[in-house]
Amino acid sequence: MTDRWHDYFDNQGVFQSAWLKTAVGHWGFHETLYGMIQRYCPPPARILDVGSGPGWTDAYLASAGYEVTGIDNEARLVELASGLAMRLGSAACFEQADAFDLRSYYDRYDFVFSCGVLEHFDRDVTIRLLQEQARCAPCVLIQIPTRYTAYTGEITDERIYTVKELRSIVEDAGLKVVAAFGYGDVTVTPFQIWLRRLLPRGLWRWLQNRGFAYSIAVIGVRADVV
Repeated sequence: MTDRWHDYFDNQGVFQSAWLKTAVGHWGFHETLYGMIQRYCPPPARILDVGSGPGWTDAYLASAGYEVTGIDNEARLVELASGLAMRLGSAACFEQADAFDLRSYYDRYDFVFSCGVLEHFDRDVTIRLLQEQARCAPCVLIQIPTRYTAYTGEITDERIYTVKELRSIVEDAGLKVVAAFGYGDVTVTPFQIWLRRLLPRGLWRWLQNRGFAYSIAVIGVRADVV
């Protein structure tokens, strides 16, 4: 694991004894994401997580009734995630693998997703990675951070896209977009805080789905299942 990613996950509390507190915050933040996964691919189903990190999301999805495999190219993260699953009694499975070569996972899953992974590559590479994921499952989800992430930390090599631009990437990967959404309340400045307090929930979600959020995601399906 590179020093950069070790420091990132260390700051996330992955290596600390109080990891559960951070994991609970992680689960709460991604509540909308989990709901969308269940909407477009109800359990029981087979899910592949490309870039699973410490495995918190996979443990959650396994508890919701999915058969989940999480893969990561970092051996230490795979070991940590496997230990987490053991401690929680989770059926989630973790393996070391390369996102650029998923041949051993082709046609084995119903849904495949990546969170906070593909924005680290140029647009053409991201398209190729999505195409590789689509060989594993007919339904593909990509989630990336938005420009508002700058409120919570430094933006380094992340490529920042709008919802429209992310939809275009998914379409250029040969997938039909069936959903695009945002989540994560942006409430840093006084204006943002009051906006959150005053706007009806429906209008606030409308703004999030257009990119006023910390994360945006797009779900696409292969042409053969449309």
